[in-house]
Amino acid sequence: MDCDRILGALQALQENAVAVGSPTVSYLDLDASPSILIFDQLGSTNETLWELLNTGKAAPRTTVIALQQTAGRGQWGREWQSELGGLYLSYALALHQTITDAATPQHNYIAWLTQCSAWGIATVLRSRGIPVWLKWPNDLLLTKRKLGGILTETKVHKGKISQAVIGVGLNWSNSVPPTGINLQEFFNAHPTTPGVNSREMLAAIVIWGIELGLMHYAQRGSKGLMSSYMQLLLLNSSDS
Repeated sequence: MDCDRILGALQALQENAVAVGSPTVSYLDLDASPSILIFDQLGSTNETLWELLNTGKAAPRTTVIALQQTAGRGQWGREWQSELGGLYLSYALALHQTITDAATPQHNYIAWLTQCSAWGIATVLRSRGIPVWLKWPNDLLLTKRKLGGILTETKVHKGKISQAVIGVGLNWSNSVPPTGINLQEFFNAHPTTPGVNSREMLAAIVIWGIELGLMHYAQRGSKGLMSSYMQLLLLNSSDS
């Protein structure tokens, strides 16, 4: 994978995006240059990005990508299979959310960050002819099989949720169980789909999807986000 190709694809997606308004998003500075770090193998992209943030070696809009993970994690601490051929990345976000109850509000904040990201990624993939649906709370489905998932983690400092890391795993060409699907299998079955021509493009789609979801939330609020998210839940589709 190549960082410059990802950044070029990301810029093209931003320039060609359907207008969604320009809300002020204090925690998302799109004028700041994104940074992308690619590793052949990591234990976990989330853990690596947290280490970089904690030591001042990474800033918001930094993305860590691994070609393979040896200790990938999914929701509820479940192991996430992270074989060669998949896309495994984590995205850093600065936050300034004051909390009074350290448990429930933080949990709710993690939930909406996950929903923002899931909706945004699915929306960008659907714009390229890939009919992705969502499964509550953090899965992306394609032809009723799991295409990927999201793991969001936050850090609390002095009563505020100060940082978040959004981890995403998507099946590109890696082997998958019968309940899963990778994009190459889908493209082979649907050769006329505009699709995604490289893993670099897929990485750019994921990054832009996360940022698009955050802007959508800033523009429409929690109720608007939930309405959009619910429209993409598999149980609300004709495929369910």
